[in-house]
Amino acid sequence: MNRPLPRPPWLSQLLIRVTAPSDDRRAILGDLDEEFAVRARTVSVAAARMWYRRQVMASVVPNVTLRIRKRRRRMTRRRGDGIMQTVFQDVRYAFRSFRRQWAFSFVIVGTLALGIGANTVVYSVVDGVILNPFPFPEPDRLVGVGTEWPRLSRELEFWEVLSPPEYVDVKAQSQTLEHVVMWDMGYRAASVGTEPPEVLFSGFWFDDAFPTLDMPPVIGRGFTREELERGDRVAIISHRHWQSRLGGDPNVIGRAMYVEGEPYTLIGVMPPRGLIYAMDLWIPIGASPDRWSRNRRQMQILARIAPGYSLEEVNTELAAIAGRIEQEYASQYEEYRGWRMQALEWTDANVRMIKPAAFALMGAVAFVLLIVCTNIANLLLARSSSRRREVAVRCALGAGRSRIIRQLLTESVLLALIGGAIGVVLTYVAVPVILASIPISLPIALDVNVNPRVLAFTAAVSIAAGLVFGLVPAWQAARSDLQSALKVETGGTTGGQRHGLQRVFVGAEFAVALALLVQAGLMVNSFVRLQNVDPGFDTSNTLTMRLTLPFSRYPNTEARRTFFMQLVERIEQLRGVRLAGAGNQYPPEVFSRNRFGVEGEAYESEEALPTAFFTLVTDGYHEVLGIPLLRGRTFTDQDTPNTPYVAVINEVAERRYFPDGNAIGRRFKTGGTDSDGPWVTIVGVVGAVHNRGVDTPPQPEFFGNSRQFPGGNQMYVVVRTERDPRAVLPAVQQTVAAMDPDQSVYAVRTLDDAFQEQIAPRRTGTLALAGFALFALGLAGAGIYSVVSFGVGERKREIGLRIALGASSNAVRRLVVRQAMIPVAIGGAVGLIGALLMSRAMAGFLFEVNGADPLTIGIVAAVLAAFAVVASYLPARRASGLDPVVALRDQG
Repeated sequence: MNRPLPRPPWLSQLLIRVTAPSDDRRAILGDLDEEFAVRARTVSVAAARMWYRRQVMASVVPNVTLRIRKRRRRMTRRRGDGIMQTVFQDVRYAFRSFRRQWAFSFVIVGTLALGIGANTVVYSVVDGVILNPFPFPEPDRLVGVGTEWPRLSRELEFWEVLSPPEYVDVKAQSQTLEHVVMWDMGYRAASVGTEPPEVLFSGFWFDDAFPTLDMPPVIGRGFTREELERGDRVAIISHRHWQSRLGGDPNVIGRAMYVEGEPYTLIGVMPPRGLIYAMDLWIPIGASPDRWSRNRRQMQILARIAPGYSLEEVNTELAAIAGRIEQEYASQYEEYRGWRMQALEWTDANVRMIKPAAFALMGAVAFVLLIVCTNIANLLLARSSSRRREVAVRCALGAGRSRIIRQLLTESVLLALIGGAIGVVLTYVAVPVILASIPISLPIALDVNVNPRVLAFTAAVSIAAGLVFGLVPAWQAARSDLQSALKVETGGTTGGQRHGLQRVFVGAEFAVALALLVQAGLMVNSFVRLQNVDPGFDTSNTLTMRLTLPFSRYPNTEARRTFFMQLVERIEQLRGVRLAGAGNQYPPEVFSRNRFGVEGEAYESEEALPTAFFTLVTDGYHEVLGIPLLRGRTFTDQDTPNTPYVAVINEVAERRYFPDGNAIGRRFKTGGTDSDGPWVTIVGVVGAVHNRGVDTPPQPEFFGNSRQFPGGNQMYVVVRTERDPRAVLPAVQQTVAAMDPDQSVYAVRTLDDAFQEQIAPRRTGTLALAGFALFALGLAGAGIYSVVSFGVGERKREIGLRIALGASSNAVRRLVVRQAMIPVAIGGAVGLIGALLMSRAMAGFLFEVNGADPLTIGIVAAVLAAFAVVASYLPARRASGLDPVVALRDQG
């Protein structure tokens, strides 16, 4: 007869059942019981029981820990499922609510699409032009080196500011910079194979730029050290030129490329968007830095911050290098006294001039979105009365206030996201229009598009906007009284707190709208004044173009001078041409300056010498532009290299440097009275023109005769025509080709276009700000109209009683309008203070207009007040026409 097996200790089994996870208990007990039975048969029951107790005691802590972990996971999973389920419920309910009130939802979504879309459009432009204009890796470590010259009255600049010897100093002495490169810029006529030559903006390099940019060529390679030192005829073209002119042919490497008629070998193609200042051609400069004088500063430097160093350490080192250069060379070059070098991130160095305007525009559209949110919050508050019963029923069925708020915020955020999605679509349409209005002279390659950064910005703005305009209405709806909401509503003046919030929102709308409208009014006033500025000469029917003669075929000044003089003579013979001339610069883009010394004047040092713009021109230049001759004469063919040198100055130069008012007959020397140059006699004074643009007063300018003064290889040809100036362009091009088949004209535009391009940034900013301000005005008007309309609808009983008791229609209208104008007046006062504060920041964008211009502020305030009166008068007129019997019966 088999003996029954002993049972394990029951207290130990109970302990396992208490401590172990429920889904593990059966397996744990089964394993322990099986091992207990084996030990009881082979050893002894007492030993088996002792082993059993030890195993159970050792497993208590691990079992409890595992049980707690599993329970937490189950709770987390259960809670997460509940949250997701709640979110899905809220979303489904929100869409059902949208369908029930589709017209209301459509108005909100449309308003949000415009507000968020405006922010998306502006941000996409700011992202592509200001924040991320370059695709270079680690852009925060790519820097440009600029200079500041107190002795030359030049502020911090980054373009054409350093000489090759100064570059050698930086490269040799800097430990914080690596891959330091330098280049010059200009124009070259280039072609590949049998393609006709095209003038390309070109870079002439002392180094290979690809390691600095940290980007390899698409195909081919960069320059070698030997090619750069020898000045080999090798070339690299831009990706866009490769695509547009060569069809993206991968076999172009090694092909012959003709630059100014000279054969070069094409060795590489730049990466997409890898442009620096829109240069389409790179070639070695072919000259050692030691062959350049230290004061011939026409280069720019680009470098990368070495690993382990910061921008602050770079600038500390550059300050030390500038100090050593000053100590060594200041006795020879006085301009070194007090000079400094400073590095900026490459992006900042290129966009710092337009960054303030861009961020000011971002602030303007943010204000517009704030008004949009305020307006929608007002609409939601006004609609809350129709949803009071719905909310009360949900609360009565067990929904907590937090649950109600979450549901209403879900609706608001969904509306905002839908509006944001439509805003992205609007951005695709608007961005090309915006880009068309941006001046082409920006030193960056524009690549503005709706990228992931823009989408993330739009999503964030949409969610934030949904929370902003939805929070107060949701909170107000959730805290409404349950019992009163479930009762049958009677007419009367209910919702006093809600109406108070609506009035606050109306005041806020008008405060922001007034501040924005004042800034827009100032900009419009400024731009109108700018447009009415007389440039000082006749800009109509005048065509300009640029030519660059190759030094290889025109090696000396006489050859270049002869070409341009003959070209001008031939162009004047063309049909439809009245006059023609040429100059190395022309308004509004005069830039070349010279120091000079007047005979009989004493100067303490070179820095004390006066400076003026110095322009080389052909005979008839002033007559072509229509610059009036005030005294003396202009240039004639009697002024030759063998006759005394003569010059013409403008009246600004005469007033500033010849205060006795009699400059004719006086002599001066460029570079100072002790220079080796010839004495130049002033023979005429012409009228002052806005040579730096209409937003800058006329600057002193001297004109030299190109027959006498040595000039460069680039000149602008100016042609005054009888009718449309562009009509003569083909004939001019044929004339140039007849003189030199390899020569072509570029930078073709009319004088009117040149002046319009000069103010294009102001025009773009003014139009954008004015558009946003008008949109804000419309929103503010719609806001007050909706609030007053809803208020009239809820006050029918009160208004009916007033009319029944003898109140006239005019009295009712005055009452409604007066009550509506109270928050408008308060908001206007606050907005006026804000406008005055904002005007200080806008001062740099204004032209001949004070930031506190009383006329502009007065007109804006009057327009806004009239708009508010009209917006409130329309529902007030409807209220005054109520039938008191109908009003009392409907809400009785």
